[in-house]
Amino acid sequence: MTDTAFGIDIGEKFTRLADATAKSNKIELTALAEELTVANYFSDETDKTMELEAEIISKMAKDLKIIKKSVHVIIPDSYCFAQVMEFAKLNQKELLSAVRYQADQFIPLPIDEVVLDLEIVKENNITKKNTILVVATPKLLVNKLEKTLELAGYSPESLESELSAVTRYFSEVSPYNEAQPSTYLVLNFGFSTTSIYLISMPGGILSELRIVRTGYDLFIKELKFNLELQDNKAMEVLESIGFEKNGTYDLATFAGPLLRDLVGEINKFVYVAKDKYELPVKKIILCNFDNRLHSFDKKLSELLQLPVESLLMRDTLVNNPISQSFSTKMSSFIGSISANIR
Repeated sequence: MTDTAFGIDIGEKFTRLADATAKSNKIELTALAEELTVANYFSDETDKTMELEAEIISKMAKDLKIIKKSVHVIIPDSYCFAQVMEFAKLNQKELLSAVRYQADQFIPLPIDEVVLDLEIVKENNITKKNTILVVATPKLLVNKLEKTLELAGYSPESLESELSAVTRYFSEVSPYNEAQPSTYLVLNFGFSTTSIYLISMPGGILSELRIVRTGYDLFIKELKFNLELQDNKAMEVLESIGFEKNGTYDLATFAGPLLRDLVGEINKFVYVAKDKYELPVKKIILCNFDNRLHSFDKKLSELLQLPVESLLMRDTLVNNPISQSFSTKMSSFIGSISANIR
């Protein structure tokens, strides 16, 4: 657990801060908060946008009495390009060259316009091959995030994608880790996208991933269009009623096509787990905006005929006033909390 920096998750809708320390093999939260990210932060290239976001971050840290000046920054999956790839065992230079050669398969930008991050997630001593997580982030975005943090008075110690942070939780401290071979599907239900991670146990190894363009914002748009609601009211309805049976609004009817698309993508991963890894998916785990869509877990379980639950973090956290206050929203902070795990 890092003692010199804290985690900042600059998301499309919310900016989340988390400071934590290790205590008796658990995570002790010493600070946790979220505020709205500046509107259009990721699309507006003006200095004013960066200055406004810097002010938000600076005020949040001041209010939380965080005195650290270094940060670990989390980048939304929706702005990264990622792939799990298999290569023969190579040195760093050879591996980078091999990745650059195949990059156009999943990176829609010139390779010189992105920052590449390579992580060995599994070494197979029998086949002499390594499974590599490759993440590419546009250099323009990396520069923007670094400048924003510098304006706020902080030094970025690291920048990484949500998927790197979330999957590290499963490999390092997850209560789901077990000795028997099994697979879990983790759904990072984000604002504009949903990331699907296939996690293999033991070890919490990322085996497959996919990012689909179905996120929380599309559910907001469906309510706005069908019920003529403003954003805040639509979000309130999603959180208080959502997919609750016999609710005031029948969200399942409005959002039917969205659910079918998402369920279709999830089923592809269920098939891959059985066909490629010869293991059934034991459980589907939700995080991020899942707690802002009431009964989302129950609806998915009904459609997929699989156990579905929101990410359980209680057993990995020290019980204190902070963990208690955010208990119903804790899965939203998985990125910023995991940024502290080093």
